[in-house]
Order: sequence, then C-alpha cells, then structure tokens
Amino acid sequence: MKISEIFYSIQGEGKRAGMPSFFIRTNYCNLRCLFKSGNLCDTSYTSWYPEDMKNLGETDIDQISDKYRKILCRDIVITGGEPIMQADELLSLCRKLKNINKDSYITIETNGTLIGDFINYADLISISPKLKSSVPVNTSYERMHNKGRINTEVLKKYNSLHKAGKFDIQWKFVFTSEKDIPEIKQLQSETGFENENVYLMPEGISKKDLNKTRSETVRACLKYNYNFTERLHILIWGKKRGV
Repeated sequence: MKISEIFYSIQGEGKRAGMPSFFIRTNYCNLRCLFKSGNLCDTSYTSWYPEDMKNLGETDIDQISDKYRKILCRDIVITGGEPIMQADELLSLCRKLKNINKDSYITIETNGTLIGDFINYADLISISPKLKSSVPVNTSYERMHNKGRINTEVLKKYNSLHKAGKFDIQWKFVFTSEKDIPEIKQLQSETGFENENVYLMPEGISKKDLNKTRSETVRACLKYNYNFTERLHILIWGKKRGV
C-alpha cells in the first residue's frame, strides 16, 4: 500500500476521541482542501505534497500488520489522504488486521466520495464530506475539487448500510462559520443522516486557529443539536506528524 505514516497515539476527534489507537495513514488523496483561513488540510503531506520524503511510500501489508502485532491495542484507525483510493489493498489490510485480533475496532476515515468491500470489516465509518469552504479557489485544483468533493449516491449508500446495522457511522464536518450550516442541512436532507451522528469540529491546524473558531462551533452545535468534537492531537502536540 502507499503509506504516509504508521503510529500509535490517541484518537483526537469524534466518537472515539481519547481512545488509544494504532494509526495507519495512507498516502494520496482525490481532493485538495484549502480553507479561507489560508490553511491547507492538516495532512497536506498526503494530498498536496504526497511525494514528501518523510512519507513511508510503498509498504507491504505484512509489514503493517507486524507493526500492529507489537501494539495490539483494540482501536485501529485507517485514515489518509483518502484510504479508499486503494480499495483492494484496504480490503486485504482490514481482513488481515481482523485475523490478528478479532476484537479489534476498525475505524475508516474517508471524505465519502468512494466506497468498497472493506465495509464488511469496518466497525466505524467516519465520513468528512468537504463543504464549499474547502474549495481551493484560484488554484489549478479548484475545478477538480469542486466537481468531486460530494458524491451524494455514495453518501446515501453509507447511510443505508449504517441503518441496516453494517457499521457505526459519524459525519464529521470542518466548521468555519455559520455559513456552513445550510450546506450541511442540505446534505442531511438528501442523505438522511441523523443529528446524533453529526460532529462539528473547528477549522484549524494550530491551537491559535482552534481558539478562533471553537466558540462559534460550540454555539452552532447547541443551536442545531449537533455534537461538538475537539481536535485533541492539535491541542496536545500542535501541528506535528506521527501523533
């Protein structure tokens, strides 16, 4: 698999926040986020700069599973980049990890534009649809990102499978301002996901950024009956890899 990094830390966001987790971060993404603050996505080394020399590169699935054997914590988080770009390899990896530890809890973090058979091994699908606020305006990626950032049919499929009991789900949105809410509501209307599974997190890749948007994010959660999620890894370590 094309891998950026593998590390052991705590989950920083969403329903499993605070849980000790074995992270597998895949490399490459099919989108390019750039927010009005000027921030790229917090893992730009997997999307904008996937050839970053610090990324692990091609990594054998057995090597990944051997690293997991040494940790053997319950929670496994497969994130990116966009892990579902490597759908066949992702399926093999999930199968291998479940064979090592049948009690493992696998979270797949995705932008929700792609789907695959890996869902048969996932315990939690963490979907982070990219809102208009993420469009890289005035860059060569603007058209590509804007055209591909939302796949309503795939989102509906995820929600349908969740309701059928295939896996738990969370819908995690980067919140920049109240202007994001109508788009979230529109997606909710089209897709049918429940308020109880929606998490808003303040946009930012530093403590200073989060401090700017946290209060408004919390107010939006209270107003619209959504959940608030902090970004613990940024608060604890700042903008740092491998945490």
